[in-house]
Amino acid sequence: MGIMKRTIKADTTILPGMKTVMADFTDQHRVYYFPNIKYIERDGKDLHLQLLLPQGMLPGTECTRRFPLVVYVQGAGWQEQDMFHNIPQLVMLARKGYVVASVKHRSSLEAQFPAHLQDVKSAIRFLRKNADQYLINPDEVAIWGDSSGGHTALMAGVTGDMEQFKTEDNQEISDAVKAVVDFYGPTDTAKFHDFPRNPEFEKDMANSPENILFGGRVDLHPELAVPGNPLAYVSKERELPPFLIMHGDYDAVVPFNQSVLMVKKLQECEKEVEFYKVCGGEHGFYLWTDEVLEIVDQFLRAYLETDVL
Repeated sequence: MGIMKRTIKADTTILPGMKTVMADFTDQHRVYYFPNIKYIERDGKDLHLQLLLPQGMLPGTECTRRFPLVVYVQGAGWQEQDMFHNIPQLVMLARKGYVVASVKHRSSLEAQFPAHLQDVKSAIRFLRKNADQYLINPDEVAIWGDSSGGHTALMAGVTGDMEQFKTEDNQEISDAVKAVVDFYGPTDTAKFHDFPRNPEFEKDMANSPENILFGGRVDLHPELAVPGNPLAYVSKERELPPFLIMHGDYDAVVPFNQSVLMVKKLQECEKEVEFYKVCGGEHGFYLWTDEVLEIVDQFLRAYLETDVL
């Protein structure tokens, strides 16, 4: 974009004790936040995304540069998301030179599987369609999510452009991604209770998040969850994007073994996967460290073509 044309001359005032500091013409640390951008209407309800643009950019700015896109899915047990919960953490990524979009999907209390996945895929297609408006490189798209959002990210990664998960909006546009980041996401919900979990989740099994999502007791009828099991879409024959998976070893909500299942399947099928155990990490707590976020950035740099800083 370059330096804007100056409309006045620089002030030449010098005072005793005055200090100076140099401006940064890249504006690389400035992030603009654009709330509540509507990407689709479902069942008479608008669905929005929260957008972060790097380097002081505004939507529609005349600029030849295009940035890689990271779509983020906030976890909430597949139900009503707090769309602002992880915005502070996502600013770090925007400062590195990514467009970041945090996407709201329908709650499983309103629409069961695969509604949330269809919504996120719609958001990806919407952003690709409006790539010039939001300064996005449509060929360089990754997805990241935590908890149920991690499950959604995995599902988006393994299903690519499968027709069964496409809706009528922007069908001609791809919703496949080039890289997947999963923070402590479920992978086989029928096996949730094979490993230690917070006893609170045993008290009302019929209304547990996974059973609401799939419309039945997946612990008793595991076949109900198969269409939403990312492991079911992994095979040696299918091309898949690379995966970064992180999980705390004290997670009492989504057992650590859920990530182990996914990593083993990807490894058996000779897919690219990086796996980190966060020692002492719980479900969403003590895990969002500078070191972890730097690993996310390095992973994305490796697989997205970008000149991020």
